[in-house]
Amino acid sequence: MATHRAVFDGGRLRSDDQSAESRREKLRHAVEYAAHLLPMQGPIGVFVHHNTLHAFEDRPFEQAVVEASRLFGAEPYMSEAAYRAELARGRIHLEDIDAVLAGEPDAVIFPRLSRHSLRRGMITPGVREFDAATILWRSEQGDLAEDFRHPALKALFNTCLDRAIAHEEEPAAPRPVDEIIHPWLIRLCSVFLDQGMAYWPMPHREKGFYRCVRALLAPRGNVFPLYLTGLDEELARQEYLSFSATDAVLDYLDTLYFREPDWEAVLQAELLALPGWAGLMRQLEKNPALAPHENIPCSLMDFLAVRLTMARVASREGAAETVPEESHLKTQEKRRLSRAARVYDAARVVSLSAGEVTRLSDEEWAAFADEVKACNGLERRRILHLAYERWHERQILGGLASHRQYRGLYGREARPSAQVFFCMDEREESLRRALEEADGDVETFGAAGYFGVAVDYKGIDDVHGAALCPIVVKPQHAVLERPKAEDRDLLESRRFRRHFMGLLARNSFVSSRTLMRGWLSTTVLGLLSAIPLIGNLLAPRRYAQMRAWMNKAFLPEPRTELTFMRNTVQSQGAVTNLLTGFAAPEKAERVAGVLGPAGLSRGFARLVVMLGHGSSSLNNPHESAHDCGACGGRQGGPNARLFAAMANRPEVRELLRERGIDIPADTRFLGGYHDTCTDEIEFYDLEGIPETHRADLDRIRQSFDKARGRNAHERSRRFESCPADAAPETALRHVEERSEHLAQPRPEYGHCTNAVCVVGRRSLTRGLFLDRRAFLASYDAGQDRDGRHLAALMAAVVPVAAGISLEYYFSYVDNDRYGCGTKLPHNVAALVGVMDGHASDLRTGLPWQMVEIHEPVRMLFVVETTPERLTKVIDASASLKRLVENRWIRIATIDPESGRVHVRRDGGFEEFFGPVERLPVAFSSAEWYGGKSEHLAMAWIQGDGGGR
Repeated sequence: MATHRAVFDGGRLRSDDQSAESRREKLRHAVEYAAHLLPMQGPIGVFVHHNTLHAFEDRPFEQAVVEASRLFGAEPYMSEAAYRAELARGRIHLEDIDAVLAGEPDAVIFPRLSRHSLRRGMITPGVREFDAATILWRSEQGDLAEDFRHPALKALFNTCLDRAIAHEEEPAAPRPVDEIIHPWLIRLCSVFLDQGMAYWPMPHREKGFYRCVRALLAPRGNVFPLYLTGLDEELARQEYLSFSATDAVLDYLDTLYFREPDWEAVLQAELLALPGWAGLMRQLEKNPALAPHENIPCSLMDFLAVRLTMARVASREGAAETVPEESHLKTQEKRRLSRAARVYDAARVVSLSAGEVTRLSDEEWAAFADEVKACNGLERRRILHLAYERWHERQILGGLASHRQYRGLYGREARPSAQVFFCMDEREESLRRALEEADGDVETFGAAGYFGVAVDYKGIDDVHGAALCPIVVKPQHAVLERPKAEDRDLLESRRFRRHFMGLLARNSFVSSRTLMRGWLSTTVLGLLSAIPLIGNLLAPRRYAQMRAWMNKAFLPEPRTELTFMRNTVQSQGAVTNLLTGFAAPEKAERVAGVLGPAGLSRGFARLVVMLGHGSSSLNNPHESAHDCGACGGRQGGPNARLFAAMANRPEVRELLRERGIDIPADTRFLGGYHDTCTDEIEFYDLEGIPETHRADLDRIRQSFDKARGRNAHERSRRFESCPADAAPETALRHVEERSEHLAQPRPEYGHCTNAVCVVGRRSLTRGLFLDRRAFLASYDAGQDRDGRHLAALMAAVVPVAAGISLEYYFSYVDNDRYGCGTKLPHNVAALVGVMDGHASDLRTGLPWQMVEIHEPVRMLFVVETTPERLTKVIDASASLKRLVENRWIRIATIDPESGRVHVRRDGGFEEFFGPVERLPVAFSSAEWYGGKSEHLAMAWIQGDGGGR
């Protein structure tokens, strides 16, 4: 399709040009439609958890996962064998299966059999799954052959076979062209998107992917594999005709005579054949700032133009020829046998005889066969999954109700020794509990880890700013870290030395990939490289300490401060559309946005710690997946530091008093950072703490030191390499070593245990052992009469927690398709993602080592409010309403006055009437989890601080 030129006639475009523009617009719409199915994962350095099936959120969960499984060739639930194993060990109860069946429509199939009784029998004791590929072997030598030794079962099978017809769907057609073009397309995508790994950068990248590839491959002299012979001629033809990427795609569609209504399906299939690379192209097209170092002009239309051009050449050269298939009649007979086997197995588990099946009328037989077909493997897994989640729901809601009823709400009379705000992250649940056990006078709170401060932050060593806020929020303010006046010369020295070290590292990296310098560097420096290798493998913790000491000696670290004060002149002259710093009312609004919902308007401690979090580990491409999701997949220390600095400002406190939040003059806020991998805790701006508060600071530091050891000890119960009888100090050293070990695929388990989110007062959960499975967001309904705080809190909490939960769910149930498989064959590609081996699709999702101990349940949100108030909040938010009504999350309420529990089902709330039994009691968390590595039930910790 040659480029059309616009020709005007009386001020209007001629009809042929209007038609051409109309077709271009239709193509753009078709590409947009196909693109919404692609992964939303950006470069791996800013990994943000999200719903893997975000494109299906407008459909009910159970329908969406099945539709997606057919489209992507993935699994919607765990395997039936996995659910049966859970049933055998008591994780699924028969009463939960019966409750799920009782909540669904029943029908009479024939006089002695109902739908519920048939499904109950097909689930437990259960039927087997049969397919056409193995049915002959199983009937001749396998489990069916064993059945046929019993005459009654043989007769039952024959009776079912006589009345059976084949019904299996045709398998998807193979795509042999993909095997030819993918190796080339993967290499081209990798070098085009490269962020610093390639020795020679790809030329002409500034022109975009399509024109760049065309300029590279169109000249004569290129060597192509057999089925891509002529690619240079095709690209040269397109260059001669001055094709744009849109022209190239339209030319392909026209040449193969695809009708416009078919464009969406054709383009969707092409994009989903290599979704990882296509998805990254899409994300960098929408948000170029996600690129780690260099912004590349990405376009999904460019990607399609290159892909379809290669596909056209490969098809023309004969790559689309398919392998001859088995005889259609033989295939149909195998399908009929497998169909008969399924109906036979269902008849067997409900104790039907051959005679009873024979006596069924045609209508009764058809109804029976249809019900068996409807209760296929997917349907049985759906029922088992709902039972699996129902047991979990009963355990959580029953435990919370028991704690509320028998222990009552925790109350405090004296002033706390300190108050600590953590991220709501479930990994912080154990640290909060450990801190409260170590010092019962400490009060803890939870909030989204960006602490309401959405900023574009640039540290002293950063090349450009980064958004520290949820991915759905766009920061409007820029904050810079700068050296204090007396340390500016120190910063210049640091920058010079960092530049020198960078050049040295870059030249070393590049020289190892050249002929002569590679030989010289290997000869001269080869032995020296053994030193860090041995250190990282045999003594990772000590080597890391030595490396940190050397860095500190060579790279002096200046004292810094944040530019969070509004500079009006500077802001007006900004070219980034970001305001520099915050005005006083903006600061007060952010501080109130965290303290208000948490109910902290009075009773402040002398020291309030804001603790952000992140993670650091060696040789871990997925490191940012362990960082703070509320900070856009980045570390939350700067947010905590900025919030504390704002809350310490006198003008901010004055404005907060007008809002009803009275912070005493002797209260100091302190920012800090918790590394969830090493359990290291760092405090910022300690020079600003007056001498009058040094004792308070020393006390909270000592409490944190105890809590760090206890938290590491609890985490280590799941690590096989840590001795079971290790002391807290030993466990702390163990987790520090894991983070620095070169060969460690599991530096930490991340969000692997997530299952619950409690939005309410700490008194609901203080003293409860929640096994690091609960997000904890502080909310006081008593100080939120109009529900504004709840609406704001749910808008911040639900997207983050639900996104984490659903990504872990899908990466677990099908780790190969929705996740990225095991880490072992992963190689970093272009510094933007990982591939399997030297060439594969870009692997999105989570690796198996991050999800292997996960329980795949949808997040259960338990909110301390009434059903009526929560319903108003849900109805007022379209995104929240979509998640709730389509059952992507589960939701329940606890009445703040009466403690009554309600669960949302079928579009409304119903009261929870499960048994409320007393929880087991332990004197410490370590006593409860000691010697165990599996997920544990709730317990009440009756320690010095935990259970009061």
